[in-house]
Amino acid sequence: MGDVMKARTYLLLAIAGMLVPLAFCVEQSKPPEQGLTEIKVSYQPSWHHTALFVIIEKGWDEKVLGAKLSASPFPSGPPQMEAFAAGEHSIAYVGAAPPLSLLSKGFDAKIVAVANTEGSSIVAAQGVEYNGPKSLEGKKLMTFPPGSIQHTVLMKWLRDNGVDVSKVEIKSGGPEEIRESLKAKAIDFGFFPDPSPYVAEIEGYGRIVASSPQIVPSHPCCVVLMRGDFMREHRELATKFLALHIIASEYAKDPENKEEVKKILIKWLNIDERVADMFPGTTNLQTDPRNEKWLEGLDMLCEAQFQLKITKDASGNPIRLHSSDVVDSSLYEEAVNLVPKIKAELGLK
Repeated sequence: MGDVMKARTYLLLAIAGMLVPLAFCVEQSKPPEQGLTEIKVSYQPSWHHTALFVIIEKGWDEKVLGAKLSASPFPSGPPQMEAFAAGEHSIAYVGAAPPLSLLSKGFDAKIVAVANTEGSSIVAAQGVEYNGPKSLEGKKLMTFPPGSIQHTVLMKWLRDNGVDVSKVEIKSGGPEEIRESLKAKAIDFGFFPDPSPYVAEIEGYGRIVASSPQIVPSHPCCVVLMRGDFMREHRELATKFLALHIIASEYAKDPENKEEVKKILIKWLNIDERVADMFPGTTNLQTDPRNEKWLEGLDMLCEAQFQLKITKDASGNPIRLHSSDVVDSSLYEEAVNLVPKIKAELGLK
């Protein structure tokens, strides 16, 4: 019996010796992970997000990424972040403020680039007088929902100027709702981003009375937000996307491309040529999340949201974030190095 058992043992070891290399070969011969053919991105109907429109209209997404950007619009940041948290998209062009409440709870995402600074205005309905911040007391004003960049900036501005916020009736709505409310004189003022203030002026039912440079100069506005899993699992695509964001922002700012960019904005924002002529208005297209002045502005927003009790941890306790908690500039640094190569591929200077 001992010899038989030894023979069986040697046989099993021999078979195992043959199976291990075979298993290794099978493992090695598995096809590589298929690349993404679609990347879901969200945005808002504002020319703050012109870079995204340019990338798609120029076909740079498929040329450089080998994947199509599928873009979904949202009226403002808070509902956009609900969809982002639910995994409906991997990248969001969104105000810097809305992600803060999500990130304060530990959600796996980072701000990886700037999209713009400033770019919003207070519009008075026809016949409504404006004599500075105090004149908003006793009035109805509509802006984006609490947690949005517009609401955060507005509340800071009102408080900094000694306005009794309890005496201002603040309503929430998206750009179309604000425009319709101004038109119907259901509100006295609206505070919303470009190009809507110019639409109200050109169509004759509102007038701009104060803009970002007068309200909170150089304040951060929109950013590029990425899910952590997308950044980790598709690092090359994420980096190339940011390189395209940088290139498209430069392209949109170049006066030589204004007529082309105007046509893109007319298509994406459903505005007429008179409004498109106003581009970029008070919007400053920017991209670098390492800019010290921008980081200071982001810290100001973090503080404002803490004071408004918007940022809370997973247990519901108020938490004060800092720019270092929510920004990851490493991807941007990699993207900057790719820009010359990708420009050459696209035939750009």
